[in-house]
Amino acid sequence: MDALMLEGWTPILLFGIVFAVGMFIMSRKVSRQALFSTSAVLSLICLAVIIYSVIGVGGWEGMGLGVVSITILLGIWIGTIIGALLRSSN
Repeated sequence: MDALMLEGWTPILLFGIVFAVGMFIMSRKVSRQALFSTSAVLSLICLAVIIYSVIGVGGWEGMGLGVVSITILLGIWIGTIIGALLRSSN
């Protein structure tokens, strides 16, 4: 029964995981300033999509778009923080 409940959340969780891994890989290739700048720009885009989902779309569709955007936002910052911490410890 638990596996059936996870099926609907799987794409949403995968978005967050993909963005976290992407930001982690990017942290290995670029400078710290470029990493934080990219994270800030992507975060602003996610926040704009969240605001649009609440005001522009509304309803269940807006909630779905907002949840995906929040998951991507969390993935961006989790990947950025882990990448920056592991890079500074080496």
